Parts: sequence; C-alpha cells; structure tokens
Amino acid sequence: MGRRLNILRLAMWNLFQNCGFSMSGAVAFTFLLSLFPFCIFLGALAGTIGGRELAASAVAQLFQLVPEPVAKALAPEIERVMGRSQFGLLTVGAAIALFFATSAVETLRAALNMAYRVKEGRSYLFCLMQSLFLVLLTAAGMLALAWGVVVGPVLAQSFDSDAVDWLYWLMAQDRFSVVLRYSVVLFVISAQLLTYHLFLTAGKRSFWDVWPGVLLSVVLWILIAQLYSRWLGISDYSRFYAGLTQLFTALIFFQVTAIVVILGAEFNRALSEAKASA
Repeated sequence: MGRRLNILRLAMWNLFQNCGFSMSGAVAFTFLLSLFPFCIFLGALAGTIGGRELAASAVAQLFQLVPEPVAKALAPEIERVMGRSQFGLLTVGAAIALFFATSAVETLRAALNMAYRVKEGRSYLFCLMQSLFLVLLTAAGMLALAWGVVVGPVLAQSFDSDAVDWLYWLMAQDRFSVVLRYSVVLFVISAQLLTYHLFLTAGKRSFWDVWPGVLLSVVLWILIAQLYSRWLGISDYSRFYAGLTQLFTALIFFQVTAIVVILGAEFNRALSEAKASA
C-alpha cells in the first residue's frame, strides 16, 4: 500500500512538472467547444432513427454523466441550439458538426501522449478517422441508452402484466434508481477511459497496463463530482464571473475532470516504470 501511495505522489508531481494542468485547461476548453457540435450531430442522427423524442432523451442521458448544477447550466442552451439546427444526417452541416466535435478527442490524445511520454507516429488521416469513429461510437452509445428509455416501456407492455408491474415498482424505488443511474454512468465512463488509454494514445498497452489509472480516474471523478455539487450549493461564482457564471461552472468541472484523466495516465506510467526497475 505504501509503495502505491509513493507512486501516486510521483504521478501527481509528474502531472505538475509535465504541464498536466495546462493541458487539462486545453482539454476542457475544446470539450466545451465540441459539446455543441456533438449534440447537433447527435440530434441529426437521432432524427434519422427515432425523431425528436429520441434526441431529447439522448441529451438527457448525456447529462447523467455530470453533476446536476453543470447539467442545469448547459442543458437549456444545448436544447435551444438543437431546436434551431435542423440538419439531416447526410448533409454538409452534419458533417461539419461531426468534424468540429473531434477537436476534444484530438486534444485529449495530445494530453495522454504527453502523460505517457510518447510521440504520435500515426498519420493525421488515421488519427482523424479514429477520432471520428470515437465520436460516432459515443453518439451511438448515447442513442442506445436513450432508445432503452423511450422504447423500453412500450416493449414492456408486451410481457406479462405482473412482471411489468413489478418492474415499474422496482424502478420507482429511489435507492434502486440511484444505484442503476450510477452503474450506467460508471460503465460508460470506464469503457470510454479504457478506449482512450488503449487505442487513442500512441504506443501499445494491454488492459492490465491501463486499468489502475482508469480505476483511479473513475474513483477520483466520483468524489470530485459529489464535492463539486456540494460546493456549488454553498458558493456564489457570480461574484467572479457575473453573467458568465454558468459557462465557467461547467468549464471548471471539465478541467478538473481532465486533470483526473491525465493523472490516471501519469499513474500508469509511474507504475510501469516502478515495475521495470524492481
């Protein structure tokens, strides 16, 4: 245990020494810039498959991954943008939205490569196609969750009424709903982080090489999300940011999230070096 704590302290020092905090700001900024194009593309994709109701449900599922104050700050603006942007899936507008949505993925790639001390040797075209695929995969995952929320109750009516009544009763229990929500959130975040560490970053790593950093990032993210929600309940950022308070509330959370993701990569690197020198 003491050895792991020493490695964690080393990873935290390396995070500071290798511009991890600066890169986290870049990741947060590009993520916020990419969020609106991503949701526009998500709306175009959802409109092709299941209409506006599916798109609205997909956005709601997306904001299950952030603290409630951050979701309240961003959700109305994104819904307003999606309401004004009526793009078909196979249009220039949707293609442009998809392209700009990849900027956050590319910035995260640069941050993780820096944390692992590797240089990108793959071509720009390959990296761009990979980023596009990850954005599409994320959109498809959000729509799959949304489809379950929208279509699931309709399908449930075709089953035995007693089983349906029992399922509705179970879903109505607050404790079960909280456990289910956090289970879905943890699964989605863990799967995304594993994908980033294994495939987005340059070099080759196995699952066993990256899972400690992923676990560290997930645990820290849960703690930070809870603390940040409580902190926003007792603090007043309007004294600092005035009319931009909601925007900076989200931006600060995204930067802290980027810090814990980069710290996970630093921890994996420090752990592998410690194993190599043992």
